[in-house]
Amino acid sequence: MQFFFRSCLISTSAGIDDGRIVANARIFTPASDGSFEDDVHDLYLDENFIDEHEALMFARECAMGWVDEHCVSAT
Repeated sequence: MQFFFRSCLISTSAGIDDGRIVANARIFTPASDGSFEDDVHDLYLDENFIDEHEALMFARECAMGWVDEHCVSAT
């Protein structure tokens, strides 16, 4: 799932790793020219998720929290 939060592009996914459901979030912060290729932050979330939906929702929340904390100038 991809979405914009503030000026950042966030891509989340869920999968299976070693028999457990895990979530990933990739956060792309925009460069001065508007591209999203240079500054990327990855989150790997290995919690005790019940299903993929819960993993995706958690990844979304964590990614938005990361943007709030690290990209205060992002609007």
